Amino acid sequence: MNYLDCLDYINSLGMFSKKPGLEKTRYLCGLFDNPQEAYPSIYITGTNGKGSATAMLANILAERGNKTGRFISPYIYDFAERISINNINIPSDDIIRYTKKIKNMLESVPEDYMPNTFGFITLIAFLYYRDKSCDIAVIETGLGGRLDPTSVIKSPLVSLVMQIGLDHTDILGDTVEKIAFEECSGAARCPVIIYPNPPSVIKIAEQTSRELIIPDLNKLEITSEDISGAEFIYKGDNYKLKLAGRHQIYNALTVIETAKYIGADYGAIYNGISGTDFPARLEIISRKPLLIFDGAHNMPAVCGLRDNIKRLLPGKIILICGMLKDKQPEHIIKNIAGEDFVAKFIAVPVNNPRAVSASDLRDIASECGADAEAYADLRVALAQAMSEAARDNLAVVAFGSLYLAGEIKRAYEYLIGCEI
Repeated sequence: MNYLDCLDYINSLGMFSKKPGLEKTRYLCGLFDNPQEAYPSIYITGTNGKGSATAMLANILAERGNKTGRFISPYIYDFAERISINNINIPSDDIIRYTKKIKNMLESVPEDYMPNTFGFITLIAFLYYRDKSCDIAVIETGLGGRLDPTSVIKSPLVSLVMQIGLDHTDILGDTVEKIAFEECSGAARCPVIIYPNPPSVIKIAEQTSRELIIPDLNKLEITSEDISGAEFIYKGDNYKLKLAGRHQIYNALTVIETAKYIGADYGAIYNGISGTDFPARLEIISRKPLLIFDGAHNMPAVCGLRDNIKRLLPGKIILICGMLKDKQPEHIIKNIAGEDFVAKFIAVPVNNPRAVSASDLRDIASECGADAEAYADLRVALAQAMSEAARDNLAVVAFGSLYLAGEIKRAYEYLIGCEI
């Protein structure tokens, strides 16, 4: 098997398993002597903010001198982003080696115990971190909840519960409170640090956690904030953040409380946070004209994007949107397309079988009063948006699906004829 063969095999396992639950994951990890218990872990769950928090915390630990594994889901531009050590992605040769090793072991496993795609990748990560003698690993969940494959870790040092909102409602529950119960229960086997969520979520965290720490927003002072990041003072200490948006400041507070809990010093925390970049989070792809991509794809994330646009971007913008059918496109688009700052709404396809058609997205936006267009070709759509933005001094903001991130970047690279 070559590298592409391995990726094809892993993806062929599918999103869902015949035998959901942790019993299967425990069995599979047991076949490899439970690699997930060979090093301490920090467990990060929630609806939004997991990836950013994972990146910040992994950087803090590396600054402290720890050999730190980082596991994220999904990847944005390259499959190997999922599994890294001290910001170095797993080499393709190792992906090949572990894929072959696990695949060979699975030949004697009952069909009901076959992993899905995420479970397989999680097992690669566990093995890689053990074999590379990591001091610690920061593990982001998949969907989260009690039955997530990452919940096989018996006793994390600490768990982070990030922003909770409606997403994956067919699996985690159809209300914020039900989702909060799943996420908080999955995190509750150790002390929990929770993002500044609404009171109803905090109440559930208090009921499920044996020890709970909540950032104190009364001790936060934001001293500057723009599309390139923020500077703030928290509990008397100064911090600098390259990730833009008010939600990223709250993510950082959650990480700061976690880092202090495990004994990191101020220097490691400051350097780790200030040095963190993370793709597809209000990511600036071009500055002239301004082109931003944000992976917002559920209601709380899109409401956050809307509020950050109002706060950080003067003038009007062109929105580019591509979405999947299971992300409540009608509700999401209604919460942003009709805003006064939207000069034009451009709907595009996403290269995914679950994608909403561009014409359907256009129609939803038109019903909200937006000047909406649909394009079958993302390159043509982006070229049109960038041309209008340059002519009329507008910004372009693309959003709606993390699957769109790589496509937007490749389309932009094609348009300028070189690598960014």
